Amino acid sequence: MPSIQELLSSMTNRLVFITVVIYFAVQQGLFANALTGFEMFGWQTSRFAPWQLLTHMFLHGSISHLAFNMLALWSFGRILEKVWGMQRFLVFYLVCGIGAAIISQLVDQFILGPVYGYTVGASGAIYGLLVAFAMMFPNFKIMLIFLPVPIAAKYFVPIILLVDLAAGFTGFSIFGQNIAHFAHLGGAFMGFLMVSYYRRSAQ
Repeated sequence: MPSIQELLSSMTNRLVFITVVIYFAVQQGLFANALTGFEMFGWQTSRFAPWQLLTHMFLHGSISHLAFNMLALWSFGRILEKVWGMQRFLVFYLVCGIGAAIISQLVDQFILGPVYGYTVGASGAIYGLLVAFAMMFPNFKIMLIFLPVPIAAKYFVPIILLVDLAAGFTGFSIFGQNIAHFAHLGGAFMGFLMVSYYRRSAQ
């Protein structure tokens, strides 16, 4: 059995570990006062703070929300980390998550209208990973629990993005209520930009 040190030798595992620990600490009421305000509020509200663009990524609203994101992070992140290395992978993950938050804020502010609730979750960064994986391993077959049919990543990811785009404008979502669809799309866009940059810099 691998030791804790061996398990945490990968950046992907570290991110999963940190996020899971924070979730259960919040659920148990630990650090409750310190974590207040670390969710991402809208720019137009008095509760917004710049650090929320980062900290919201490590908070989750439910165990299913946490489980889905961490499963995706571990499934796709560990493969991308092997290709890029720890440092580049961490930069990619954080840039996608922060970029997703900024794009979501801009869409709410100038297109959909201001939002007075808050956003939590790593979904924006996860969508960046999905796009990166599809760009780098387009023919790899992806199969989800609720869709037990293997689909090539180059088809699966665009379909998911189109569903999110439609849900963002119509309000009808197969993913449930209170989903930040434009954060998903923002993270996907940042993932595309980052992989394109990595490819150009490697030439």
